[in-house]
Parts: sequence; structure tokens; C-alpha cells
Amino acid sequence: MFKKLTCLTILSVCVISSYGQKDSTKTLGGGDVDQTTMDSLGLVNPELQKKYNAGVKAFTAKSYMDAVQRFTEVILMDEAHVDAYFYRGQAFKGLSKSSEAIADFDKTIVLDPSRAEAAYFKGSILLDDQDYENAAKAFDKASGMDKSSEKYPYYKGVSEFQMGMYELAVKSFDEAVKRKSDYAYAYNDRGSAKMQTGDIDGAIADYKNAVRHDDYLSFAYNNLGSAYKAKEDYKSADKYYTEALKRDTKYHVAYNNRGTARYEAGKYKDALSDYSRAIEINPKYAFAYNNKASVYIQMENYKEAVKNCDKALEIQPEFMEAFVNRGIAKEMLKDIDGACADWQDAFILGSENAEQYVNGPACTGK
Repeated sequence: MFKKLTCLTILSVCVISSYGQKDSTKTLGGGDVDQTTMDSLGLVNPELQKKYNAGVKAFTAKSYMDAVQRFTEVILMDEAHVDAYFYRGQAFKGLSKSSEAIADFDKTIVLDPSRAEAAYFKGSILLDDQDYENAAKAFDKASGMDKSSEKYPYYKGVSEFQMGMYELAVKSFDEAVKRKSDYAYAYNDRGSAKMQTGDIDGAIADYKNAVRHDDYLSFAYNNLGSAYKAKEDYKSADKYYTEALKRDTKYHVAYNNRGTARYEAGKYKDALSDYSRAIEINPKYAFAYNNKASVYIQMENYKEAVKNCDKALEIQPEFMEAFVNRGIAKEMLKDIDGACADWQDAFILGSENAEQYVNGPACTGK
């Protein structure tokens, strides 16, 4: 499964522009001229420089409101000061003022069409705001402006994945690994995109490349397990889920997934143990409760199945699979009215499995 990045890691590294350099001498017309001479010629505005440096200092200290004020003062003095727009945009981003930040990044690009980071920061805001279409466009623009950085096509692929455009996402991740051949995250996410297109073998190859380049990626091992489970190779699935858990002993999703592989292999007690461990780590994990119910149904312990479905539905009231399972368990306990009510709820929620029960002899009397 794709590892969604709800929060991008944005490197807000502040690099002082040429306005802020304090070299003792500068080259002007082929000769060395000291700072005082430059100031007297009007090549540097000391007041503007002071305000800009104050903005940089405030930005570095994460005093974003102060930084916005300082950079605004710079812009009022020099409306073409590209760095002031660029860093004010990041300060606005720090204040969660998305529209203002995007406007400043757009202005940065107008003033400096080579400033790929401005397009990237714009894309990161749009991605966080779940505006995936425009995020993809921004990352594509950044990628065209800077054809060396791997992160621009990577995040374009992430945006496309979120839109369900899996084939396009594969191509974007292709570009990312072309630019950085050991980019473990891109291999992992390309694997997840390939899984969505039905290319399970291609996904497995990518997940293996991901862990080859970064052996600590627990989620890539988890994804390998899921790929093998899709091939009904439960032994290999169990192996890779276990590898994920070696690297992250609190990885409740991997416990749940390994439990499912063990369930499919008929190892019910081991499956129950894994589901219980997932719940111990995350008591609000409804899927594990429902999966425990599935095991108890197979073991003909219907009362425990009902209890676990109850818990799943307490956490997630519209969990249609839990309604289906609880209906099955209630039917086996001779609570036909309760079973039919649960299946009806599941059917209303969109469960195709529930339809056969609702229209079956237990509920129709036919």
C-alpha cells in the first residue's frame, strides 16, 4: 500500500542573497571597491539591507509574523526583491496562510523563472490542502525548472497517486529514480502505484529495490507482504510482515496484515494473536476487531465474534463489514431478526456481500 505523506518535509533553508553578503571588497567594473564606496554609489541600500536581514533572522527563529512584516517592508522599498517574496512566502506558509504564500511563490517565479523551490513550496501547500491536480502542476513546473532534483517528480507522482492516476504516477516515479537511482521512497511508491494497476510482480521488484536501498523502511517490507498476499503466497507474506515488525515493533498495521495472512493460511490462533497485538498497540483500530470476529466465526465462537463486531462498530459506526460479520454471528446464535437488521444496515452502507443475505431465505422467509 502507498505510504501517504500527510505532511511533507520541507527544507526551509535560509540562504542570504547577494544583498546580504558582507564581503570586505566587491568587484565593480574590474576593480576592487570597498563596501563604503558601494553604498555611496547607491548600489546597496543600507536600510533595505537592515530590514531584509531582520526578516531573515525572524524567519530563522520561526517568528513568522515578524518575518512577514520585515519582508513586506523590504518589498515596499524594492518591489522586485525576489528573495523577500520567496521568504515571505515561506513565512506565510508557517502561519498556515496558504493563499498569501502561494501568491508570493508565484511572484517569485515571475521575478526569477529559475527558482524551482518556489514552485515546489507552492506544490507542497496544495498537496497538504488536497488540491492534488494543481499540486501536480506545481511540482511538474519545478521539475522542468530544475532537471536534477529527484524530489520534484517524486511529489508529482505522489499527487497523481492521490488522484488515482496510477499510470501517470508510475512515470513520475520513473523520473525520480532516474535522477536518483537509490531513491528508496520512490521505489516504494512506484511499487504501490504498480499494485493499483495490477502489476504485482513489478510492485514486488520495486519494493525489494526500496528495502535494498534502505533496509529500515518497515512500510516497504509491509508492502512486500501485501504484494505476496495478493499472490496468495501466504508464507512469503508472513515472512515480509515479520521483517517489517523487526524494524518497527509498534507497527500495528503490520500485525493486522500478518494476522490476515495467517488467517488465510488457516492459522487461526496465530491470527488472533496478531490482531490482539495490533489492538494492544492501537485500541482504536477497528479493522483488527472486525478481523478477530472473522476468526471467531471460523472457530465457531459466535459470542466472541459479536463482541468484537460491537467494538469495531463502537469505534467506526458505519463499518459495513462489521455489520456483515455480526449478522453472520447472530444468525448462528439464532438471532435472525438481529442478523437481518445488521445485514440491512450493511446493504444501505453499500456492501455487496450483504445483498445476498438480505435477499436470502433467513430474511425473506422463502
